[in-house]
Amino acid sequence: MTGASVSLPRIASAAYVLLLAAFVCAPARASAPDTDPRSALREAALLAQQGRLEDAERRVGPALADPATRAVAQSILGGIRLQQQQLGESARLLEDAIRLEPRLIGAHLTLAQVYTLEKKPKAALGLYRRVIELDPSNASARIALARSEVEAGSYRAALNTAAPAMAAFKQTPDGLLVLATALLKTGDRHAAAALTADWTRLSGIPQAWTIQFAVLLAREGAPAAAVEILEGARTAGSSYELEFNLAGAHVLNKDSAGALDAYDAALALKPDSRPALLQAAALAERQGELERSLSYWIRLRKIAPEDPDTLLGFGRVCLKMDLLEDAEPALTKAAALKPDDLAAQYTLAAALVGKRQYESAQRLLERLLASRRDDPQLQYALGAVLYTQGHLDDAVAHLEESVRLQPEQLASPYYLALAARDRGDDAQAIETLSTLLRRYPNHAPSCEALGGLLMGARQYDEAERRLRDAVRLNPKSVKAHYQLGLLLARVGRKPEADAELTLAESLRKDDAESSRLQLRLLDAEP
Repeated sequence: MTGASVSLPRIASAAYVLLLAAFVCAPARASAPDTDPRSALREAALLAQQGRLEDAERRVGPALADPATRAVAQSILGGIRLQQQQLGESARLLEDAIRLEPRLIGAHLTLAQVYTLEKKPKAALGLYRRVIELDPSNASARIALARSEVEAGSYRAALNTAAPAMAAFKQTPDGLLVLATALLKTGDRHAAAALTADWTRLSGIPQAWTIQFAVLLAREGAPAAAVEILEGARTAGSSYELEFNLAGAHVLNKDSAGALDAYDAALALKPDSRPALLQAAALAERQGELERSLSYWIRLRKIAPEDPDTLLGFGRVCLKMDLLEDAEPALTKAAALKPDDLAAQYTLAAALVGKRQYESAQRLLERLLASRRDDPQLQYALGAVLYTQGHLDDAVAHLEESVRLQPEQLASPYYLALAARDRGDDAQAIETLSTLLRRYPNHAPSCEALGGLLMGARQYDEAERRLRDAVRLNPKSVKAHYQLGLLLARVGRKPEADAELTLAESLRKDDAESSRLQLRLLDAEP
């Protein structure tokens, strides 16, 4: 997501809006309507609000010479100079206006804007506090003061400042942002989310402000409200920024499907957006939508073919899809570009195992482990590779170390059980797998291995239960169906046995199955 922290933006229109406030608390003087200088000044303020600065300045001119109207005239002229970005002249005029008439609220507010632009926050806050003394209900001053308190981390103080003018706060985007930030930072997410109704009632808000408000809600724990705000903003017209941030809000709201749809909408508006492609690719991969993820990585490779992170992501997804011929060259290049990156090196090792290049994978893992002896996943991976090569003693040493470093895991105990079986210690293998399945009852390979061991021990009822679990959890497992067929044949259930053996034969795809088996060796939890 983009945007949004507690440093809140200001409404740019404040300068000319405040010009009309220049008359507040100013003394009145009776005059004929045609010659009333106050009417001329009011007209000047309206002209300035419309952006007609030269016309406004001409209307102000005569009032500068009249002591009775000089303070108000200087206040309005100071506001004009602010719009012209002549900050020094604006400050001089406004300071003089306040000296002549200390109760000119408009002059105080406009001068506070000037001081803010001049990076004089203390002086600006002093003026806002003075306005509140003069007019406790003044919303502009309270919003500015509450904003400064939010930016200083004084969230309770900001809420206290807002309380007397709460209705006015809810009628401006600036005020709502201040309120939402203070409420979220004090833990009142429900009240902050309720502000979405107030936001949607406002009209003419720039889309950037709506995105700012939604991102604030999403990041501070109210993502559902953020989604509501951004979905509503879609009706007035979409943009890349809106769709990208809507995707982020959906992610935080744990709606992956909505997030991916929003990323696609963002990419339709900006097809070469690397942030959107990267985040969509990663999310699709996490959700198991590997083909969709791969499509994003392919687009990224066209944009940045030599980017190591892109190569790594592309290669990793190809590896998960068993596209080894595509995975290995991409991962080899990524590992060369990122020689110190554990993920790049480890994923390359997984690809090497998938291609049965066990010795190369072993050397790579040994190099990684040399400086990371306390990494349980590396200990497991090397142990699994050694097991695959039949080096049982070395494999067991690394697998046991992995379990010591991370006792609550699935991968290493599974291969320790297989090593015990291959050493002829079926009792130990059965005990290890039984313990493992109590913690991970849906681990199909453990069910399959335990079923085979129990069949060898003539515990046919329990063996059948485990093998049926294995085929339920992984219906395409050739070995599970084959072993179940053998077991059924042993106990004289020939028709059932023939059905299982026929199914096993129909599923047999030696190359693909053995490749997928090897890929599991380097998963954290196969």
